[in-house]
Amino acid sequence: MRTRYCKVDPRCPDAATVECAAGYLRRGQLVAFPTETVYGLGALATDEKAVKQIFVAKGRPPEKPLIVHVSSREQVYPLVREIPEEAARLMEVFWPGPLTLVMEASDAVPQVVRGYGSTVGVRMPAHPVALALIERAGPLAAPSANLSGRPSPTCAAHVRDDLEGRIAVILDGGDTFTGVESTVLDVSRRPFRILRPGAIPREQLEQVVPGSIEAAPSHALVRQTRPSTAMKVILLTDKPGDTSCAAVQAGEARGVAMAVHSDTWLDWANRLAVPVFRMDPDPVVAGVQWFGILREAESRGIETLLVEPYPEEGAGTALMERVRRCAGVDTDEVKA
Repeated sequence: MRTRYCKVDPRCPDAATVECAAGYLRRGQLVAFPTETVYGLGALATDEKAVKQIFVAKGRPPEKPLIVHVSSREQVYPLVREIPEEAARLMEVFWPGPLTLVMEASDAVPQVVRGYGSTVGVRMPAHPVALALIERAGPLAAPSANLSGRPSPTCAAHVRDDLEGRIAVILDGGDTFTGVESTVLDVSRRPFRILRPGAIPREQLEQVVPGSIEAAPSHALVRQTRPSTAMKVILLTDKPGDTSCAAVQAGEARGVAMAVHSDTWLDWANRLAVPVFRMDPDPVVAGVQWFGILREAESRGIETLLVEPYPEEGAGTALMERVRRCAGVDTDEVKA
């Protein structure tokens, strides 16, 4: 298959280009498009045959549910049995934005989209290209636009690396805005439960629905796989000079690099003459950088990546969940 590649202004997308991509979707083909979190791989949510092609293109297990992306509140009503009052308040505050709400699905949602369960995750992305595409084509079932298990794509080049020749169209809207995937909140049960930490921290959600969200279990219900790479990711837990850099200190620095955000660790890495990926001190910005760092380190033949942690609060919680997963905490996959 020849993949059509289309540049589009991320803030003011050309209507003709978007309509062209929507036409491919209406004909049952797959289109990759930018959201504010990561690039998504879309098919019309009500087209079961087209949705099944997502799993083929990604190499994704068919029992994994997909998130349905909408461009308006009106598009949600046919997809779910009801919208809880608290969910409506969350939509009012956080949509468009990186919040996925899991609700009881209506019969209009194919079983393959639900992962053969009874619920569906729905969100409204905060990206002009995504909203324009969905407005013209209709609600899209869309996981992240990468091969299953690979780092999430935060630019069109990442999508091309993984899916060139597997999908019909890539809409290139530049880099995504946040990089950390959406927070997934299950509102189909009470108390509500965060199934995946994401760009919107629990503290912000609780300001809107106080006392309604229980702590996530030690094993997430919506989970993600460790990126498939031979590169080892190790979370730094000591201070510079301690055992966390033992491999480097022992003279085994070949193939080792460090991803750091503080001057303390940067100075230490420079003393050791270890290649460095500089991450932003702000975990929101670092979230945009993280998946790109993984891909670049892999392309440079890095064998071990030592990563400086962030405080696990606010946006740091979601970022550290992804870093820990890369360091070997295996989970199931739902993205975007």
